[in-house]
Amino acid sequence: MRYILLLACAFTAIAENEESPAVPVTVKPLSEVLIERRLTANAEVMAVNNSQLSSELTAVVSDVHVDLGDEVKQGDLLLSMDATDFNLQLDQARANTQAAKARLEQAQLRLKRANELKQSQYISADDLLGRETDVMVLQADLLRLKVTEKAAMRQSKKTKVNAPFDGVITARQAQQGQLLVMGSPIMNLVQNTGYQIHAKIPGHLANQIVRADRTLFLQNNNETAVELIKLSSVIEQQTSMQTARFKPLTEVKVGQTGQLVWYLKGQLLSADLVVKRGGKLGVFIAQNNKALFMPLPTAQEGRPVAITDNQNWPGQVIIGGRERLQDGQAITVK
Repeated sequence: MRYILLLACAFTAIAENEESPAVPVTVKPLSEVLIERRLTANAEVMAVNNSQLSSELTAVVSDVHVDLGDEVKQGDLLLSMDATDFNLQLDQARANTQAAKARLEQAQLRLKRANELKQSQYISADDLLGRETDVMVLQADLLRLKVTEKAAMRQSKKTKVNAPFDGVITARQAQQGQLLVMGSPIMNLVQNTGYQIHAKIPGHLANQIVRADRTLFLQNNNETAVELIKLSSVIEQQTSMQTARFKPLTEVKVGQTGQLVWYLKGQLLSADLVVKRGGKLGVFIAQNNKALFMPLPTAQEGRPVAITDNQNWPGQVIIGGRERLQDGQAITVK
């Protein structure tokens, strides 16, 4: 019995001294196992212009030419106000201008006559200077009255409110017969061309939006491809967000809200490749026919791992046969 025990111990010692057999594994370069990284942010379709049109005069509304929901073109007449008083002011300004022109013409003729008399010394230098002064004063007065006439004409034109751009009437406040004062709201006009998608991007992710492989706007399971127009260089202090503006490549509607989704190609390591050894999460790398366990400090169980720098990756990633590997174990690559 004692000989049998001695023989068993001898075989055990021989087995321990022998090297463990190399484990067959399959490998792939890191670039082939990285997957897209998906990032999201809240987004909304915004009109380039969303204007509250207001009255520039105090006048009574004579007619409203559009209503809620109507589409209008730039220059279309939206509302008319009673222009009687403003037209009277314009007529008076024109009459004053005509009277000033007549006075100036008379003064110019008198100056011309005075210059003719000067050659015969029938008029004094003081009288001549007085007539020259009269002409200059009347010229200045005519200029002032012309400005008054232009101002009266401008006021008269303000009684007609026209659409400043193509859009849709989203609210109407003015009513026929209503007395509007300066600043009274008339209607809301939302531009329905050239709309954009605005998204608030966390400051630490903003630089990723520029490097996105593709960017989408998701709304009610509908995908719309978008192009980045501009990423604001200013970070909002209260929210630490940056505003990004996008151009939709297919039709969307102003006011729609959804998610902006952008994908970064080759940025994530699949969670299936992550294993735990010695209480740490990481991956196995094939290096010099051995399995090298590479810890990933940012890894979380069951979640893909962001890989920010893959330029100096020490070797190929072990794909098959990694389940029972230990750090430093011999391997053979199939």
